[in-house]
Amino acid sequence: MPVLTKEFELDDGSKITVRQAGGLQKLKIENIQAKVFRDHLHFGLDPTEWTQDQQREFADAMDEAGAGMGSQIEAWIPNCIIEPADFDVENLTSVELRMILGFVRGDDPEGAIPLEPSQE
Repeated sequence: MPVLTKEFELDDGSKITVRQAGGLQKLKIENIQAKVFRDHLHFGLDPTEWTQDQQREFADAMDEAGAGMGSQIEAWIPNCIIEPADFDVENLTSVELRMILGFVRGDDPEGAIPLEPSQE
C-alpha cells in the first residue's frame, strides 16, 4: 500500500500537508513496541482486556523503551510535514500533534494499515 498524504487544517485556520511515515522510518519504534508487548504477554493477548494498572504499566514500559507516543511524535511528525517546507512543528498544539500522529502512523481510517509487529 502506498504512503498517503493528507491536508490538515489547524486550529488557527492554516493548513499543512502531511505524509505517512514509511516502513523503514517506522521500523525502529515498531520493533521496540513489539518487544515491550512480548514482555507483557503475561497480561494476556488482548490489551483491551488488561486492567487499568496493566495498561499503565505497559504504557510506562513503552515510554521507558523509547516507543511511546512522545517518541513517535518526535521521530515521525517533523519528517512527515511536507508543506509548507518551512513549517515549525513547535506551532502545533498537543491535540493537533495527536491527530496528525494517528494519520502518520497509519491508524487513521483514511490511512494505510500499519506494519505487523516483528516476530523477533
